[in-house]
Parts: sequence; C-alpha cells; structure tokens
Amino acid sequence: MVLPLYAKSLGVASITATITELVKIGLLKGTNNPQITIIIGSTFGYMIAYVAQRYVFHGGRFFGISFLKYFAVAAVAIQLSSLLLKQLQKNEKIRSIIDSPDNSNFRKKTYQYLLINLSILIIFLCVDYPMRKNFIFRKGGNDYIYSCLLYITAITMYICR
Repeated sequence: MVLPLYAKSLGVASITATITELVKIGLLKGTNNPQITIIIGSTFGYMIAYVAQRYVFHGGRFFGISFLKYFAVAAVAIQLSSLLLKQLQKNEKIRSIIDSPDNSNFRKKTYQYLLINLSILIIFLCVDYPMRKNFIFRKGGNDYIYSCLLYITAITMYICR
C-alpha cells in the first residue's frame, strides 16, 4: 500500500521531531548549557529534517540550490534562536523562576528546555516559516545571491554576539 504524500510527510516529520527533541534533552542534561543545546540541537534538527524532506519529496539533487537555500535560512534561524534565548535568560522574571531555590535540578533543566523550545518556536513562526514559503520552496533568479547574503548575515550575527 502506498501512503499519500501528506501521511508520509507527517510520519517522517514526527520521527525527525522526536529524534531532535531527544538529542536536545540529552545535550541539556549532558552539558547543562542551554546555548550549546540550542545551537547543536537545532543544527542537528535542520540536518535530519532536510534529509527527511528529500526522502519524502524525491526532489532534485541533494546538494543543489535547495540545499544552499535551506541551510542559509537555517543558519540565520539558529543564530536568531540563540540570541533570543540569551535575551530571555537575562530577563529578571524568567531568571527568578528558573533559579528559585525551591526548584530541583530536574525542574531547572525542564524550565531551560522549555525556554529553548520557546525561542525556537518564536523564530520558526516569525522567520523560518515565512522564509520557507517565500524563499526556500520558490525558485527565483537571485537565489544564489540571497543565499550568500543570508550566510553573511548568520556569520555576522555569530561574530558579533
């Protein structure tokens, strides 16, 4: 039986999301550093999501323009997520909740994990999703130029943090 494309896509997305979340939980537990967790976890998530999309949609060359565009947007989204997480961690109200002496170590890590995912979700909704709709999955004449500009932006954000 051949599954419809949407069912196959949903199944693969569920598997990749579960694996990514397990990696983030393991990273946070192992490193106890939310910044490392968000950068490595997001990078891993984008990599397996790209491979999964290529598997589901059987489209084009693996290392073609889609690869360049996908990871240009991913690089910017990862840097923005990291910067947003840093700003949220500086917030006094959030700090007081996480660092409360009543919290167990498990609860502190749970709050950090939720903060990581909140940062990723906000950037996904505000930047990543619109860029997927309007840039990654559309062909344009200036795709290489825009991709290079996105990579330069991501590198600049990394250097200037």
